[in-house]
Amino acid sequence: MTQMKAPFQDYFRTLIGEKDAEQFFSSIEKKVMGPRSIRVNTLKITKKALTKWFKSQGYEVADSPYSSDGIELTGAGVEWALKMPYHAGFTYPQDAASMFAVEVLDPQPGEFVLDLTAAPGGKTTHMAQRMNNTGVLVANDMDTHRLKALRSNLSRLGIVNAYVSRMSASKMADIYPETFDRILLDPSCSGEGLFVTNEGQPNYWNKKGLKHFSGLQFGLLRSAFRMLKPGGRLLYSTCALNAVENDGVVEDFLAKTPEAAVDANAMKELKKKKIKVPVQLAGLQGIRFWPHKTKTKGFFCIAITKTAAQPSERHEERNSLRVLKKDERKIYDVFLKDHFGITVKDCEWVPFEHHLFLVGKDLLRLPPPMGFSLALPALKTYENEEMKPSHEGSVFFTSMATKNVIELTKEQMEKAMKHEPLELKGVKEGMYFSKYLDFPIGLLKVGSQRTELLVPKMA
Repeated sequence: MTQMKAPFQDYFRTLIGEKDAEQFFSSIEKKVMGPRSIRVNTLKITKKALTKWFKSQGYEVADSPYSSDGIELTGAGVEWALKMPYHAGFTYPQDAASMFAVEVLDPQPGEFVLDLTAAPGGKTTHMAQRMNNTGVLVANDMDTHRLKALRSNLSRLGIVNAYVSRMSASKMADIYPETFDRILLDPSCSGEGLFVTNEGQPNYWNKKGLKHFSGLQFGLLRSAFRMLKPGGRLLYSTCALNAVENDGVVEDFLAKTPEAAVDANAMKELKKKKIKVPVQLAGLQGIRFWPHKTKTKGFFCIAITKTAAQPSERHEERNSLRVLKKDERKIYDVFLKDHFGITVKDCEWVPFEHHLFLVGKDLLRLPPPMGFSLALPALKTYENEEMKPSHEGSVFFTSMATKNVIELTKEQMEKAMKHEPLELKGVKEGMYFSKYLDFPIGLLKVGSQRTELLVPKMA
């Protein structure tokens, strides 16, 4: 049984009352969670099509009340039913409360958007799909290990409008003052909202920690707000439920920042979109997801807007993004056209780290952050003008290809995913995109002695 310290229980009894506190504690002890929650990546598939797939595989499917992109699964489906759409970049396993944050932020196509603490990328990739892969999305995080997961998720879901960066918030604010239409700040916190899961560690909770986190959060919020355009929206969110890191940080920030105000339009927009808002407890500020009420992880968020410009000075430490010119990219465009019947539209090629990255043209509108990387390494390049699609590029391009695509049987797919050799009769040697049903799998190399799927071991 999960152990909760007396100070933790006393604090929340005082905060939300005896009855709700006991129900909250019970949800932590029993790990009470709702159905499996999945976000549909509408850049690649419709919710209707994916719902049909899961139902055909034995699941019961319901729409999430907290996001128009979310679905809830119950029941036990067949093997591969969850793995295939995940591998193809059609889904992201994501708690409904996390999806709700992007509903509130409401990023739009063509906008400049910043996720200041982005890894591992659940909300980041959700923002990219809401932007329809247009505009500019800067995905920043200071944790090198978590950045690897962020890049993986961006490429798997087919995101082409993102820069990935590792910069301090204060340094970034010097370079990009009043630049972004929407900003998400979801900083490290005490994590009380995770106590309902196996990730949670209520034994480590203490009031001193709340004070420590709130100081860091205030500093990040101040830097994030410097980067917000007048009239823009900043969403401050945490997976904490206490009033020190949430209400306390926001109230202190609003009191010290005359240009900041709670964005009242956010709630009106949620109502218009018919997105459910959880019932709030004890008159606390912002929106909280209490696990015993919502059967989700615990979560807090509040929308803030900038009512007037702030004095700022831009530091001109700018990089430039080198895209291939028309004559330089011709060889790559011809390769994709001749071999797979693909014509690349509305995107540029950027040579970077022994790959050609595919980026949306809108990305050129914003100079990249220092030390940046990109999201979708579509082609691997070698000496002597040799090239081949990367795994990420193969998954991205398969649905566009009109030739050299092989549809595998279920048995072949299972063998390929286990890195076992395949037998394909009557297929010439060469490179092929492979798929199972409508799910892209990756690059298939057909040789004289061996046929195998070039899928990374961790894919």
